[in-house]
Amino acid sequence: MAITVEFLSLPNVVKMVGSKTITIDFSGQTVEGLILELTEKYGRKVQQFLLDETGRLDMMLKVLRNQEEWIQSDRMQRPLEDGDRITIMLLAAGG
Repeated sequence: MAITVEFLSLPNVVKMVGSKTITIDFSGQTVEGLILELTEKYGRKVQQFLLDETGRLDMMLKVLRNQEEWIQSDRMQRPLEDGDRITIMLLAAGG
C-alpha cells in the first residue's frame, strides 16, 4: 500500500530522507511497522531521531493520521490503509 509520510519540525530527518514529504510502498500493517520501516530504509541516524533507547517512538514526537486522528503512544498498533497520510512532528514547548 502507498503511505505518504510528512515530517514537520524535523529538519535533520528531512535532510536524511531527501524531502519533507515522501510516499513509500509499505507492506506492513500498522503505524509502528511504518516507523520501523522508515528507520530500516533510511538508517541509524533517522532511527536515532525517531526512536528512544527502547525502540519506541520518541516521547517528543507525535503522529497524526490523515490530519484528523492523533495516534497516541499506546495505539501504535493502529492499522493503516492504502492512501493514508502520516505526519510525524516534533512538539516543542517554550515560553
